[in-house]
Amino acid sequence: MKTKRLPGILISLLGVAFILWGTMSVALGVFGEEATAYVTHIRREGGERVDDRAGRYTYIISYTFTLSNGKQVDGFARNIHDGAYVKADGTSAVRVRYFNHFPYFNAMENDTDLSAGPLTLILVGGVLISLITRKHGVRP
Repeated sequence: MKTKRLPGILISLLGVAFILWGTMSVALGVFGEEATAYVTHIRREGGERVDDRAGRYTYIISYTFTLSNGKQVDGFARNIHDGAYVKADGTSAVRVRYFNHFPYFNAMENDTDLSAGPLTLILVGGVLISLITRKHGVRP
């Protein structure tokens, strides 16, 4: 294999990963099972965001939910909120969606709808793949 092709292959794999990530997020909303998860930890990540609005921070929310067979699964999500301090007490509940046969792929329910985020991931992945295939003259 020529080393000139390695960057193209890596960019194509990144495009495929973006497409899979966006597709699986939407698929969770359509085909995923619902469960109630309990927030176990909230951590503020980094400093203030460089957005158009001041006082916004990225929070990592850790949660745990129980499957129908009694097994507990952990997950996390990133959310953007204001600077108010919030402490997890283990009783706050959020809705999550997961695949029954692979519960470690899960997300909070409000992140699994057909919104701009997953569609942007799919679009960016498609653009990356199409740019590489055109550049190298690969025809499908």
